[in-house]
Amino acid sequence: MLRVLRRLYSDKVSIGRNWVSELKADAVPMRLFVATYDRSRGKGGQNVNKVNSKCTLTLYNFSRCSWIPEEVREQLLEKGFRYYARNKDALVIQSDETRSRDQNRAICVEKFVKEVKRTVEFAGEASADTKRKWRGIKARSNEERLSEKKHKSDKKRIRSTRLL
Repeated sequence: MLRVLRRLYSDKVSIGRNWVSELKADAVPMRLFVATYDRSRGKGGQNVNKVNSKCTLTLYNFSRCSWIPEEVREQLLEKGFRYYARNKDALVIQSDETRSRDQNRAICVEKFVKEVKRTVEFAGEASADTKRKWRGIKARSNEERLSEKKHKSDKKRIRSTRLL
């Protein structure tokens, strides 16, 4: 049973690791995101007052999104993903860096990809030296534990012979 669980876990981890490594901005399915455009703020003169160029990408029902592997979603939720809005269960990414809607939408997607790659980490396989080191530590710890146990046993045995 434990082997089956380990295999399932390692399969999920390998799926998540592959997904993150292959994640690119052009591979993000834009049909899952809702894009809205608003008036920008800040510098830009009359353009920001007249043109809806700020892009806001929203991915609703993030915790149930089947496009993102379960292991990746769990890590993003646990580590406090920057663009996650907990009260909406959605990812909300905004950009108003340029005067172009399409460029701002592309920047939003790039932000998403960059933040996922920065946040999600999977532990790699331990090297042979590391495994050997930890086996030695475990053996020494076990020896110390058994030595302490024998010492306590001897103390108790001595106490019991004194009472007789």
